[in-house]
Amino acid sequence: MVRFFQACADGLLTGALYALIGMGLALIFGVMRIVNFAHGAFLMVGMYATYVLFDYFKINPYVGFLPAGLFCFIFGYIVYVALIRPVRDRSHFMQILMTTGIGLILTDSAQLIFKADYRQTNIDLINRSVHLGPFGANAAEVLSFVIALAFVMGLRSFVVRSRTGQALRAISQNPEVAPLMGINLVRIQSFSFALGIALAGVAGGLLLPRLYLFPGVGEDYTTKAFVMVVLGGMGSVEGAAFGGLVLGLSESLTSLYLGNQWALIIDFVLFLLVLSFKPSGIFGRQRA
Repeated sequence: MVRFFQACADGLLTGALYALIGMGLALIFGVMRIVNFAHGAFLMVGMYATYVLFDYFKINPYVGFLPAGLFCFIFGYIVYVALIRPVRDRSHFMQILMTTGIGLILTDSAQLIFKADYRQTNIDLINRSVHLGPFGANAAEVLSFVIALAFVMGLRSFVVRSRTGQALRAISQNPEVAPLMGINLVRIQSFSFALGIALAGVAGGLLLPRLYLFPGVGEDYTTKAFVMVVLGGMGSVEGAAFGGLVLGLSESLTSLYLGNQWALIIDFVLFLLVLSFKPSGIFGRQRA
């Protein structure tokens, strides 16, 4: 029983970071109806930005993730204006090709600049543990969980209470009527895309101390982000956060009882089950 609860705790620690990634993708899709196949590549950009701050300026990753997230916000805004906006009203096929192409360009650019070497940040916090009774956790994972949880709660509060958040929800519900209510569609969409990319960058910075860094590190997280968004409900920010926690728990329990090699398979199993039995997701609603 102790092993079960320990696995649940580990799953929640990872799931909070997953929630941050999924909320970024859900925000982009909910406001723009664009499926961002470059989401994992932007996460990789956030990781490299945090790594550069650590390697060249000796800034701890748990501080460096903030300027890295700001960099990703500005970079995401530029990408939206230059590449996404021209295909915003085009077919979904064109949008998929564009975002896939952006992902490939980012990955190949990282390989040209940083080579294919595996890199890692060695900080003291990685080697420390936190114990609570019979349960233990890595101190770095606990800190990542606390920071990610603060961002998740802050984003939800922003979307629910702020005027910009209300505009985001209005466009998500009805993009045709929202401009008639005085909402600047282009400004809000560019902001939502940049914010979604920034969330991926922040998650990448928080993941950096726990992972080896290489140009293709974000590929798996694109798949995970889609699973979270589909699980919670397409376009639902709260649903994506819930989907991230569920995914983290599922992977941790699968690793405990079936082995690590089955942990990635559970992502696709959940994806197929949700699409088969509740396509709108847990928090989503069927669209006409």
